Amino acid sequence: MGAEQSYIDHGKLGEGQFGVVYKVTIDGQLYALKKLKKTPSLDQTGIMREIRTLKACADHDNIVKLFDELISNDEVYILMEYCGLGTLNDYMIQNRPGEETICNFMLDMARGIQGLHDNGIVHRDIKPDNILLVARFLRDPICKIADLGLARFTFPTSGVTATMSSTYYLNTGCGTPLFMAPEVDSGNYTEACDIFSLGVVFYAMYSLQTFNAGTHTLMWPVIPHSSEVFHQASQGEIKSAVTTHVSNRQKAALLKSMLALKPRVRPGDDTVESTISSWQSTWCSLV
Repeated sequence: MGAEQSYIDHGKLGEGQFGVVYKVTIDGQLYALKKLKKTPSLDQTGIMREIRTLKACADHDNIVKLFDELISNDEVYILMEYCGLGTLNDYMIQNRPGEETICNFMLDMARGIQGLHDNGIVHRDIKPDNILLVARFLRDPICKIADLGLARFTFPTSGVTATMSSTYYLNTGCGTPLFMAPEVDSGNYTEACDIFSLGVVFYAMYSLQTFNAGTHTLMWPVIPHSSEVFHQASQGEIKSAVTTHVSNRQKAALLKSMLALKPRVRPGDDTVESTISSWQSTWCSLV
């Protein structure tokens, strides 16, 4: 992001609590430029954590790429991959894709989560607005995990505690309640919380329950008839909700296992990925 580069600002893509994301062109190439302002609640340590997280997964096809960063006294600029089709939330609501596309999206997301966990990273805020889509010629769009601002490494990557088990417990409550795993509220959780959240996202794609928040329509997955959020529902209510909206038994079984209230009962990211991948040759039969 040097001064000698050709730069065009196309306006805001989105805005959050700590900063703004802009669509920009630099030397003829489109990017997303995340501009963060240092505040007492977002200091340089937190910002560098997000940069370190993105760099750890720089080569994964299903995680948004980081290209460059610039840190000044009071602002930070992060230059990232531009995902031109926007969020999974908006794409699902506007396009209502068919079964094969939904399966491809599920596989992309599972691989993205696996990429994070393989690097010892827990995302902690998996939801449709944090999944971005990139167009591909004559193929379904590809899904990429984004917004790693709340992500954390599950255990130290160097030093005397580097061999600590990956079951090391995180203890900071965070995330979006609608997609949050039940154990996050208790302050003792592992990477299994991402599996639960991903299960809620999968359910949301099938149920397409929505809520109008002003001019923006949101995917709003809740338990039918009670409007209970998943992490506060009983296991029986969760299973019934999945059965209501997911007609295929194989897919329903996977979602029910991902949405187990007890973290240790949920499948690992490798099992989720391999299960969905095994369907690939039979997409059409899984309707």
